[in-house]
Amino acid sequence: MNNGELIRVGIIGAGANTKLKHIPGFQAIEGVSVDVICNRTVESSKQAADAFGVGRIASNWEDVIQDDSIDAICIGTWPYLHAPITIAALNAGKHVLTEARMAMNADEAADMLAASRSNPGLVAQIVPSPFTLKWDATITDILQSGELGRLLEISVTKTIPMNADQDAPMNWRQNIEYSGNNILMLGIFYEVIQRWIKRSRIESGPMAAYMLPNE
Repeated sequence: MNNGELIRVGIIGAGANTKLKHIPGFQAIEGVSVDVICNRTVESSKQAADAFGVGRIASNWEDVIQDDSIDAICIGTWPYLHAPITIAALNAGKHVLTEARMAMNADEAADMLAASRSNPGLVAQIVPSPFTLKWDATITDILQSGELGRLLEISVTKTIPMNADQDAPMNWRQNIEYSGNNILMLGIFYEVIQRWIKRSRIESGPMAAYMLPNE
């Protein structure tokens, strides 16, 4: 692991959010360098590297993990690779920032947590769900103040454009093999609600709503 003052970051998975937020975010921090990018293909890796002036690419993520010059890994892959990359990176002595969703299922998440606890000197973080992030403290204060009365239910409704065209190719968010049990946006909104209500007891169950036409 690099012992110099410069923190060298390896990017594994240069998806939309990684290119929009993480790479430019790292490059804006003094003392941090994005040194290598590994995406799904060599071609897409080169495109991302060229766009951000990164000098190196890797053809597979294992090479980035095994690179002794890299201090930290930013994981922007689909969720099916989050656990194996995170665990390998931590065991290789590298800090980790992984995109949400954390893992494919609870067992993978537990394995990631165990790897983090086995390497207490390393930073292991998950990118938080961005929805309402700026207002979470205010929402929490209002809920805990009792101003709205007893909280009985939180209902979340979101329109997802990817479902508008039934003939369109399946998106990775719709594929359990890539997205895991938290398909679509279930997990990312559950995280938002958890931030509001902290560790309150949560009960969930099926619910149906019906609209009757006006007579």
